[in-house]
Formats: sequence, C-alpha cells, structure tokens
Amino acid sequence: MRILCVDDDGLVRAVTADLLRELGHDVIEAGGGNDAAGIIAAATPIDMLVTDIHMPGGPDGLELAHYARTQLPGLPVIYFSGLAHVVPRDVEGVVLAKPCSLGQLQQAIDGWH
Repeated sequence: MRILCVDDDGLVRAVTADLLRELGHDVIEAGGGNDAAGIIAAATPIDMLVTDIHMPGGPDGLELAHYARTQLPGLPVIYFSGLAHVVPRDVEGVVLAKPCSLGQLQQAIDGWH
C-alpha cells in the first residue's frame, strides 16, 4: 500500500514513515499540509493518508483530509495527535495519540481493510 505520511515535525515524520515501511508499505513523506496537498493535486497515487492533526502554516490534518477526500473519495485516514484529548469526536478516521506503537499502527491500518 502507498501511504502519504504528513507531519511538520521532521523527526516524528521520519519515525512514523520508518514504522510504516517496517510494516511493508511504500511511503511518501510531506512536511506539512501544503506539501501534502501539492502531492495529492499532482494526482500521485496514494492508498491512505497518515497525518498529524495540528500543523501550523497551512492546512491542518483535518483540512488536509477533507481536501484529500474531495480528490480521492473514500480515502482512509489515520490521524496522529499529541493532543488527542482535544480532537473533535466527529472525525472520520482513526485517531492515534503520539507516540504510538508499531502494533497500534498496524491495528489502525488493518481496521481499514
């Protein structure tokens, strides 16, 4: 599966991308909402979006997911947040608290299949 991994924190993004690769996925990394929106707009094929929710300087993860789904209806989304307790309840997707384990990530991905 090809996964777009988005986080404005380079270290967190690298660790998350490495976990996704360890699980056998092809990963495209983006450093924020604007970069990710550009990748999506370029019609780069992706099967899932894994994104931080709270990102400054552009669309946050919720806005990015909404945009992505206008381009790719039904796109599965896994959200990460260091502030998982302040995430709206009506989020369409799985929300994982940062940091998460390899098992939690695998379980979230499996939940979409």
